[in-house]
Formats: sequence, C-alpha cells, structure tokens
Amino acid sequence: MGTRSLERFFQPETIAVIGASDRQGSLGGAIVRNLQSSGYGGNIQPVNSKGYKEIYGLPAFSKVSQLSPVPDLAIICTPADSVARVVKQLHSLGVEAAMILTGGMARARSWQFRPSSERLDRIVKRTRMRILGPDCLGIVIPHRSVNASVLHVPVKRGSIAYIGQSGTLASGVMDWAYSRGIGFSHVATLGRSEDVTLPDLIDYIAQEPKARTLLVQLDEIRSGRSLIRSLRAASRHKLVLAVKNNRFSNSPLSSVSAPRGLAKRDDLINEVLARAGVLRVDATDELFDCVDALSDRRERFGPRLAVIANGRGPAIIALDRLLHDGGELAELSDQSKQVLKRDLPSYVSTENPLLLNPELKPEQLTAVARAVLADRQVDALLVIYTPGLGTNPLDNAKALIEVAAHTQKAVLTSWIGEYSVEEARAAFDRAKIPTFDTPDNAIKSYMYMVQHQRTQELLREIPESIEIPVSAQHANLNKDIRGRYQSGDYLSPPDAYELLRAYGYSCADNIFRSTISDVVRDASGIPKPWVLRVHHRDYLFPFAYGDNPRERVRSVVRDLDDEKEILPAIDALSNVISERFPDSPILGYTIQTMHRALDNLQFSFGIGRDNEIGPFIFFGGGGSTADILVDRQVALPPLNANLAEKLIRKSHFYQVLQERSEYPDKDLLTLERWLVAMSHIALNHPWLAGLEVNAIRQQIGRYRVIGVAAEVGEPVKCAILPYPTELAANYTSPSGGEYHVRPIRGEDEPELEAFYHRLSAESLRLRFFSARRRFDHTELARLTQIDYDREMAFVATKGSVLFGVVRVWLDPDDVTAEFSVIVDDNSRGERLGFHLMSRIIDYLRERGVLQIYGAVLPENGPMLKLAERLGFVSKLNSADGIVEVAMKLNKEKYAWQAKRMYPM
Repeated sequence: MGTRSLERFFQPETIAVIGASDRQGSLGGAIVRNLQSSGYGGNIQPVNSKGYKEIYGLPAFSKVSQLSPVPDLAIICTPADSVARVVKQLHSLGVEAAMILTGGMARARSWQFRPSSERLDRIVKRTRMRILGPDCLGIVIPHRSVNASVLHVPVKRGSIAYIGQSGTLASGVMDWAYSRGIGFSHVATLGRSEDVTLPDLIDYIAQEPKARTLLVQLDEIRSGRSLIRSLRAASRHKLVLAVKNNRFSNSPLSSVSAPRGLAKRDDLINEVLARAGVLRVDATDELFDCVDALSDRRERFGPRLAVIANGRGPAIIALDRLLHDGGELAELSDQSKQVLKRDLPSYVSTENPLLLNPELKPEQLTAVARAVLADRQVDALLVIYTPGLGTNPLDNAKALIEVAAHTQKAVLTSWIGEYSVEEARAAFDRAKIPTFDTPDNAIKSYMYMVQHQRTQELLREIPESIEIPVSAQHANLNKDIRGRYQSGDYLSPPDAYELLRAYGYSCADNIFRSTISDVVRDASGIPKPWVLRVHHRDYLFPFAYGDNPRERVRSVVRDLDDEKEILPAIDALSNVISERFPDSPILGYTIQTMHRALDNLQFSFGIGRDNEIGPFIFFGGGGSTADILVDRQVALPPLNANLAEKLIRKSHFYQVLQERSEYPDKDLLTLERWLVAMSHIALNHPWLAGLEVNAIRQQIGRYRVIGVAAEVGEPVKCAILPYPTELAANYTSPSGGEYHVRPIRGEDEPELEAFYHRLSAESLRLRFFSARRRFDHTELARLTQIDYDREMAFVATKGSVLFGVVRVWLDPDDVTAEFSVIVDDNSRGERLGFHLMSRIIDYLRERGVLQIYGAVLPENGPMLKLAERLGFVSKLNSADGIVEVAMKLNKEKYAWQAKRMYPM
C-alpha cells in the first residue's frame, strides 16, 4: 500500500476519538486520558452518541458529521458491528486516516464479528482510507507528545522505534522497558492490518531522523516480498533487529506450514532476515541487550574477545557460552603479556582469560583493561565482576568507564549480583557501556554482534563474477514449456533434463519412454551399465517424499547390463508401486547410464517456493539412505558467487567434502557455478513451482545430475529484484567514443574506486558537497550493491574502465527520486552527462515516477546548465547554500501524491 497518508498517523494536528467516554474501563476514554497525560498540543475531539457535553473536560460531539475541523486522524473504539458504518461516515467527512482499536473482529470462531470484518474489508477497498488495525494497540510518538494508545504505562523518549504485530506483547514490552529506563522514538502495532502493513510502517519510520534503531516483532510473515524490500532499505541506514515468534509449524497457534522441500520454515525466515541485513534475536529482552551493544559502535568491533574476571567460576560460564556459540577467544600478543607481567602478581597468568584477584582494585583493573584494549589482536573486551569483601563495585565501574572512554573497541560488562552492583550498573548505563546481569547473557549479545557483523561483511563483499554457460535456446524452451503445460502439471523427465542442459549442467545419458516395449527397444542407445526408473504420477513431482524422505520408495533398479534384465526389473518395481501407491498410475520408464559417486558423495539442490516469500534455492546432502531434509540449507535468489559459497558452506555435505576431497577449492568452485546457474533458472522461469535435482560427485571438480523432478505453477517473482540486464545499451558520443551504459553491479566496486581516484578534488567537492579523497570499502559496497527496487545507478564504461555514474534514490511510493551524476574530468565534450541523465529520466518516466529532483552547489555551472537543457526548473535555497532543481516526469493520479512532490 505504501506510505501514502501515514503522516496523518504520526503527525496529527487534530485527533478524533470515536467512542470516547468518562466511564471507567472505556477504551476511548483511555485514549483521551493518554493523549492528555502525554502533553499532546493538538486538538482532541471526543465523540459519543449519547450526547455528552464534555468528556474529560473536552467539548464532546454526538455525531461524526459534526466534527470540525476535519480530523487528521480518527481513532475508532466503538463495538465491532458499528466499525464499518463509522468508517463510511469518516470517509464522507473527508478523513484520510483511521485507527481501529476495537478488538475481536479477527476471531475466526466469533460468527457475530465476521460480517463486520467482511464489510470493513469492502469499505476499505472502496474508500482508499488508510486503516491501521483492527485489534491494534495504537501509536506512541514521545518526541511529538503523542500517546494515542491504550498502554498502561508512559513511554519515555528515546531513539528506538518499536514496530510489532502483537499489541498484547507490545504492552508487556513497554512495561518492561519503562522499568529499565529504555526510551522510544515510535511505538506502533498492526493488529489485523486491514490496510496499513508492516512494510508500510517500516518504510515510513525508517525515514524519521529520531528513529536510529528499528525493533521489529513478527508473529508471522505477511506481504513477504514487500517486507524484505522494506527491511533491506531500512537496514542500509539504520540498525534493524527482529524477533520472530511462531518458529514451529506444529504449534497449535501457528497458521503457516513449512513450504514443500523444507523441514522448517524458520530456516527460510533466518535467511530472509539475514539477506535483508537484519539481526534476528531469539527473545524480546535480547532485542534491548543488542541495541545497547550495537547502536553506538556497530562498525567498530570484531570477533576476537578478551575476558577479564575477578573469579574463575564466572569466567568458565562465559567461556562455555563463547565456545558453544562458535566464538573466538583472542590470543594476546607477546608485547601485551610483557606489559601485564609488570602490573600483575607473579602467580596471575597473562593468558586470556585474565583471572584477577577477587579483591579487585580500580588501579589494577585500569592497568589490565588498558593493556588488553591496546592489543591489536583484541577486538572486544568483556569484564566480569563479582562483588565481595575488599572490593568496591562502583569504584571499579568508574575505572573501567574511564578506560572505555579512550577506545573505539567494544567493551561489555557483567557486574554479577543485584543489591551491591545497582549503582555500578547505573553508571555503565549513563556511560552507554553495555552491561548484563550474567556472563552468559553478555556472551550471547556479543555473539549476536559478531554474527551480525559477519552477515553485513558478507553482504558487502565484492562478489566474484561467474559466467554461466546459458544456452541461447532457453528463451524458446521457456515459451515451449509454458505453451504445453498448465499450472499443477509435472514436467516430463525429457523436458526437465533439457531445461538443466540449457544452463550448462552435466547430466547422465538417458531416455524416457512411455511404454515398456519402447524402453526395451531403445535401451541399447544408452551406454551400460544402466539404471532403470519406473515413473508413477506421484514420483514425477518434486518433494514427493513428504515429510519423511527415509520412507520414500525409490522406484529404481541399478546395475542392469542386458536388455533381458529390464522386463523382470519393471515387473518387480511395478508390483511395489501398485501396492504402495494404488492411486498413482505408472506413466513411463527411464533407462539411464549408471554413474558411481566418488567417495559416495551425493547431494540435492533446486528451487522451492513459499507462498509469502516466493522462490528460494536449497542445497544439501543427498542419497537414497539420507534424510535429505535435515541437511537442506536455503538462500534467496539472485545468488552471486559469495552467496552461493555461503549456502554451500552451511551444509554438512560441505564438511564431508572437505574431509574427502584432495582439491576442495576446485570442488567448491564447481558447486558455486551450479548454484548460480540454479539462481538464473529461478529468475528466468518464474513458473517453476518446484525443481529438485539429485547429483553426484563423479571426479574432482566434476559433478553429474542423475535425477530431476519439476512442477509447473503460476509465475511468482523473486523477493529480491535481479540485476536488470535489459536496461543495458550502447552509446556513441559525438566524437565517436563507444560506451556501454548499464546498471551498476556489485563487481564494479574496484572500478568505481579507481574512477573516484581519477577525479579532481574540485569535481568530488561539487558532487559530494565536501572535500573527499578517500572512499572505504563499506561506502563503496553501498554504492555498488544496490537494491534495484529502491535505487538505480547507470554507469558508462569502456572495457573495464568507468567514465561516469548517474544515480537515483526513490521513495517507497515511486513519487519522487533524488539524483546525482558525475562524469570523468577528461570526458568533456562527450555529452556523457547529458546521455546518462537522459537515460535515468527515461527509466524513471517509464517506471511511473512523478518527479526527479536534486541539489546543486551554486558554483557548479556545468551541472546547472545541463539541468536547464534537460528541462529542470531551479530555485536558490539561500538558507542551505544550494540550488534546488526539479522536473515533473508524469502526472499525478491522486491528490496525496502532489503533496509529496518536491516544492518548486
């Protein structure tokens, strides 16, 4: 639905509360009281049909039609059977946004509410009003003094935005947070989300400067593809954490089952959140622990942890958790050990972890912590303190705070206990140093930090370019298959193998015949020994084994060397099939050359589909005796070499491959190519509802497909947009220069860095509005690995050299796009800037974007002249010292779009 009119929820000047009352326990009355107690400075309009003159000291209205001025936001607290009628009345009055707090409308067993819910659905679609709820908690924006919620506790100001699906859980979280002094910039819950969705809220709140961190609570994934795009966009600029409940499909409160081919849907959710750059935690309290640990130093920590403790037992607890979670204990340098020897008694070891005396003194803690943090082999420090006789918790805390103030490394603390350490913990909170009740909780948060960092680094890695030998016939094959098959059909084995061969897969020689006589007659054309497969209808679909692969019937006979053995083998298999699958007719037979797996290594991979998220790629161990679902790992297409490698390395199959292969890197490269090719299949053939491939390692670095099953479905797009190859084109300059203009891609990072280094200091200043010479990997990765749904950048290249870049950032509703452009200093007269700007304008216009705008320094004469030639209008902004330029691309369809456009 987008962010249309969401400012009515978050910046209302007038709020109407429909169903407000002075009566004890009134839902609407609670809203009015919370608005008043929060110091809301706007106009509150209580509405009650009983004709009260005032409610809580405010003039009351008896009818919605009497409201004046028209409220920006209406909060509906009336009985369920009246909600649809109230929404119609509000729409007639011109209200653009309504929040429904009425509960019970989503109860499946409550027949009396179901007609109301269905009527509301119809009315929302007709009116285009923005509706939040029903069953939502409300909205709180502390820095705007808005508490339009039924929360029972105040919400303190802060920089965390909490966005959740469950109102009751949010109520508990706010109670918990208030007692710990945790503040928020925004609090919002969805309830049953008739119109405003979770992606809408994320898109809007991510643009709010007061929200530095987003905490997202999920019961289930709705609007999956939109959610992924919103989370990806938000995580590029904010810290985003999520807690996803309902992990198990066999829970009686879970309404979503695992997609076919996966044992657990939660594995897919993990991948979705990681690919979106979101840190997932297991429990609600861990959200806030991670915020403390990450928010101020999210780019300044690493995996090597040092531990200082004044007790052996707590240190053991910390190390147990660290090693259990796959953490890394830092190895102190010889130089650090020499320094520590001077500061420590001779009986204290200088190895990590450092176990100090129980009677720890601030002077000793200062010296040891300073030496450890100065070590280049240490990325982070955890100090564990146990109170006791002869040591002061607060004094030691103050000493550590002083040391931490002079380092960029992460410092975590665990002052164990409660009564004796309260003041020390408060001191750490004031100094913004993460502090934890127990050592294992500190390690858990630390490992979340490490895992998040690893994920972010993986997403920012420069992907290796892998060329996939795609046959030129794949487009014709796609058209042919779509013409001959309908949704729900299985793909015949010959067509399935032809599809794989079109993408360069090496497949076993085989023939498929629909009759026994034909397969016996033609078997001699296939090299021996043979494998015979008898195909019955259920067997021809992927994932035909259901939830228990160990119980599947293979329908295969191996090691046949003579035509005379074929008929008895068919009879034996047919008897088994007719007994086990009486309703699944036999549809054909395959004779295939038998290939033996080197080291008995088999694996399975392919494409699955989730109803909300869309297509996914899977990979893991295979074989007739393996429980293949146990080792099945998942990833979202599109895949590059880095992501394919990550998917392979997660599997148990890869661990076995490393043990048995003499050249694991060579094997890994082949598998990467195969998975990237599978990603291409998923992108080019969105009608594939499922594709399951079984393969063997035949030689070092060589693999062969020995089985495949595929199903046709309705086309479904991938959640992450692929590289838009169709936008590439050539450009010939007036001087005859030949340029290739195409969308930017992750592999362009070295070329972009070289391009920036070639530019003059003045060109960089005019582009970035400041003196720039250095661009680090993180920034370059963000500029090259873009989300094509929310950004677009075209580069002009000659061979591998980059000569110009034009870039736009789009708002979530495709209303406006902000541009930037820069060309090589030696490309004057090539009209390269004009061509790049024309290309991006054409792209935006075709996409339906309404306006393009940008900011130009007044002294940037060439850019201002180019903008004028292209048809931009300009306006001097003296306050900011810039010239604003804008151009309308398409006509708006709705009044709200005009309000969003850049004012000129």
